[in-house]
Amino acid sequence: MPDFLVISTGGTIASRSGAEGLAPSLPGEELLTFVPDIDQFGNITILDLFSKDSSNMSPDDWKMMAACLRAEEENYDGFLILHGTDTMAYSASALSFFLPGFSKPAVITGSMLPIGEKGSDAEQNLIDGFTFLRSLSALRRRGISVAFHGHLIHGPRSQKILSNDSTAFSSINYPELGQIIDGEPILGPQPFLRDAYPIDVSSFTLETSIFLVTLFPGFRSKYLDHIVEASPKALVLEALGMGGVPYLGENLLPPIAKCMGKNIPVVITTQCVYGGVDLSIYEVGRKTLDLGAISGKDMTREAIISKLMILLPVVSQSRLETILHCNFCDEIS
Repeated sequence: MPDFLVISTGGTIASRSGAEGLAPSLPGEELLTFVPDIDQFGNITILDLFSKDSSNMSPDDWKMMAACLRAEEENYDGFLILHGTDTMAYSASALSFFLPGFSKPAVITGSMLPIGEKGSDAEQNLIDGFTFLRSLSALRRRGISVAFHGHLIHGPRSQKILSNDSTAFSSINYPELGQIIDGEPILGPQPFLRDAYPIDVSSFTLETSIFLVTLFPGFRSKYLDHIVEASPKALVLEALGMGGVPYLGENLLPPIAKCMGKNIPVVITTQCVYGGVDLSIYEVGRKTLDLGAISGKDMTREAIISKLMILLPVVSQSRLETILHCNFCDEIS
């Protein structure tokens, strides 16, 4: 039988009601008692890495998870990470970038309601997570994925698009990796995963001085000026449609030009969930390209932010666009 490590990190799945609302409190061993016949999936070891609401998780927690996976890589056939849903997609993206050549499957799951509560999706998500993990391990597939509501989603393409429903996660601009149909896992395509990246990420060094701005009609250019004056290491603009940035009325092009003058990279993505950006189509996008802005293409917000955090400490300004557009693990088309 395969050997699996369950890494518990808290989240709604491990929560109970307290004086100030839901908070994680159940250890991994207690969580698994809610799943009948858990031993059918293999020999299971449980590790309580930490216990947090995922809204409280930080990039340092990504490092802990990545270090744990790397340290235990040769000891287990696969890994199931129990995680809160609010930042699950960020963790899934970061772990994908942190672990080039990782040789085992790691499946992340959680729930929208605490385990044991009436109507909770926790028990089924655990069963589905183990079901996918066992199948991935048997086929020697690898990589980081999210299992939720009977669907398997490639980690750096996952995104939480519903805040209060069991169908919370979607695969963005990428086919799903599998589904549970009549209790059986039906696996789809295998993602492209580089064995080595063009940069060294082994130190788990991160740069968190990144500013994310969502644009809207009437957004004041002076506010963008103030952000530029704060000198972040990178600016990510969630623009309109295919990547439109206004330049009539409140002209946002001069602050972008100031960023270029201060060697602050500007990455432009879209507020639209699906489709990505193409800054070459419309004038409101092409003008930003002329200034030196970088297209986020079809990457998710979570993939862009976590990838930038990893690239900024080790990549020069002149190479950032090239490396950001390099496909590490099918996070970008």
